[in-house]
Amino acid sequence: MKFLFVTPLGESASLIQTLISEGHEVKFYIKYAKFKDIARGLVPHVLNWKKHRDWADVIVFDDVEMAKDIEWLRARDYLVVGGNRFGDRLENYRLFGQKIMAQAGIKIPPSWRFKRFSSAIKFIKKHPRRYVIKFNGQLDRFLCYVGEFPSGEDLINLIEYYAEKWPKKYKIDFILQEFVDGIEMASGAFFNGTDFAYPVNITFEHKKFLTGGIGPFTGEMGTSMFYSHDGGKLFGETLLKMKPYLAKSNYRGFIDINCIVTESAAYALEFTARFGYPQLDIQQELHKTSWGKLLYKLAKGTLIQFETYPDFAVGVVIGGPGMPFENAYNKYGRGLPLFGLTRRNKKHVRLVEIYKKEEKLYITGGGYPLTITARGKTMEEAQKKAYGIVRQLVVPNSIYRIDIGDHWQSEAPLLKKWGYLSCT
Repeated sequence: MKFLFVTPLGESASLIQTLISEGHEVKFYIKYAKFKDIARGLVPHVLNWKKHRDWADVIVFDDVEMAKDIEWLRARDYLVVGGNRFGDRLENYRLFGQKIMAQAGIKIPPSWRFKRFSSAIKFIKKHPRRYVIKFNGQLDRFLCYVGEFPSGEDLINLIEYYAEKWPKKYKIDFILQEFVDGIEMASGAFFNGTDFAYPVNITFEHKKFLTGGIGPFTGEMGTSMFYSHDGGKLFGETLLKMKPYLAKSNYRGFIDINCIVTESAAYALEFTARFGYPQLDIQQELHKTSWGKLLYKLAKGTLIQFETYPDFAVGVVIGGPGMPFENAYNKYGRGLPLFGLTRRNKKHVRLVEIYKKEEKLYITGGGYPLTITARGKTMEEAQKKAYGIVRQLVVPNSIYRIDIGDHWQSEAPLLKKWGYLSCT
């Protein structure tokens, strides 16, 4: 089959390489110029995706912000994988997403929207407690912050700093979300336009920069996961309730709800209405059904079930020098070589922000060059295999966490006790 990928940032590069290995033809369009080196020399690029839409059997949009194009194509009977305007709003406008969650009967932490920093400061002073600040849209993740002091004093000081330094080119639009103490856990699934396809992906994200969950938020530093045949209690309390809303909008793609799970309930935090990253890289480790078949049936609306391994998987993001700050990794990372890739470990190395020149591999300057993935019958086995491969590779001055999967030892017993885990 022929697949055309349309992407703002190039984040689906590893999936495209998987499709090529399955024997499919693929063309890759990257919208933004600063990302156009991603997968250069590894997959075929095109400069204008619209000129190739009639060439493709399936067109895949891997991110938000291009919903109008997706809906235009679907209205003309093109087979398309990707969200729509409803999905984009769920992710980019957090209070809209929470409004829909509440309508669907999903528990959420109280949240308040602000367009002025001064208003948020007054609010915290009037209602002191721990809050999480999150910005609407797709701004850098390190701007998010989880307040540590019950008085809110640390968050007030941070917001005062933002007020002083905020660039004029960015609008001020954020929420304060009441902090919930629990275990972070997500359920995600493919939706075929009318219903969810099974099994359901259960994930545990590691968003903080440093080992131990220290430092600024990043896009992600690694994820552990498994597939559940029916999604279990978490899926039933959250994402499954979105079925009528997604069906009404003819959503065809992957969607995820990240939650904080407590003994009494799961509290939904936010939607990811697209492929997740590095989630998509790690999912490739667990899938038995070919990705070509899955994407074709998903676009056609006939995907009901697919095969996966009954294993755990761990993915470790290898960051480029200077991450998580874009100006730093562009300055210090671009053009650095990748060493250590072999025939034996290649199938576990997901190349993303990498290009090939004269048979050698280099990082593009992006902060997320590659993800190392592995699976095992236990989380510990998957973790051990993943870090074994990490030690075989070298990107000079690269950065990665050494604890992806460590959470399982302390969290799994609690999740099982609370009814959110049926496998250990």
